[in-house]
Amino acid sequence: MRNIEIAKQFKVNSIVKLKPLRSGLINDTYLVWTQEAETPKYVLQRINNYVFKDVACLQNNISKVTRYLRKQLIVQGETDIDRKVLTLIPTLEGKTYYTDGETYWRMMVYIPHAEQPKMSHELFVKGGAAIGRFERMLAEFPTKLKPTIPHFHDIDFRIKEMNKALTDAVLSNHDLKGMGDLFEDLQMCYQYFKPYFSRFKEMPQRVCHFDTKLSNMLFDDKGDVLCLIDLDTVMSGYITSDYGDFLRTAANTTNENDRAYCHVAFNMKVFKSFTQGYLQEMKQILTPAEKELLPYSVLLFPLMQSVRFLTDFMNGNVYYHVDYQQQNLVRAKNQYTLLENVASNWEEICNIIYEESKL
Repeated sequence: MRNIEIAKQFKVNSIVKLKPLRSGLINDTYLVWTQEAETPKYVLQRINNYVFKDVACLQNNISKVTRYLRKQLIVQGETDIDRKVLTLIPTLEGKTYYTDGETYWRMMVYIPHAEQPKMSHELFVKGGAAIGRFERMLAEFPTKLKPTIPHFHDIDFRIKEMNKALTDAVLSNHDLKGMGDLFEDLQMCYQYFKPYFSRFKEMPQRVCHFDTKLSNMLFDDKGDVLCLIDLDTVMSGYITSDYGDFLRTAANTTNENDRAYCHVAFNMKVFKSFTQGYLQEMKQILTPAEKELLPYSVLLFPLMQSVRFLTDFMNGNVYYHVDYQQQNLVRAKNQYTLLENVASNWEEICNIIYEESKL
């Protein structure tokens, strides 16, 4: 079925054209024009049901969260609500997604927005505040959401996967040249910090985004955040996921593909700006356990991502796209270097979080 015919399976009128917005490893996205509008009216998106096995669960989570956020915005007297929360368009049958038996699709109202502002202290403060505000507005969400990706941020599960990958690689004589002591180093770090990671269960489970980054935020023409998008991974979990995952990428002074590890460092200015914005929104509702354990999320995510990259390298690069055979090994070493740099700034990281979380 052509994409325009798929778009007509949703409750919209007079569709005249579609234009690809972006294509990626996860979802394919199209802008949708109607006869009445000169600008895009909707967004049509193919859901990757290879990555997201339970599409019904995924869409149910998004539907519940966006409806709840809309009610919160109304109560707060917000204006321009349709640009501050995603709006799902139902199918002709009243469902939140359409399937032709092989592919899965959803449609949302298009949110007009500006380009992401240039990197600055103010941008990271706003980014932190947007994530904190998202979590705070959902703090009283009435039910626990099911996971869209089981074990997504479960370090114990990721370590087990890495151990199995090494066993399988040895049995199949897979070339592990260049790995050096990385496997042992990651095991040692995991064992050292495991008692702290195990304490995460002392924190309440909250509705979290689970894929926090600037590219998952829409901005208005003043540089303020309108809303968070790409809610595929929204589910119940610990705030450490949203906080630590953002910093793993945003506070790395280089990208994760850089094989010049001397370029890798933890940007304390980005960390401080993001933390300031995040805790402005969240400090009044955080529990003592959340305040105490939040710094450990800054360690957890470069550790976990290094484990995941190394696991894929040992498995023969079957999950992450690579341009050359050792790229996942490079990525794993890059993230381990970031972990070491976080550890070298540990006292200052803890002090900043402590000071910013004071009421």
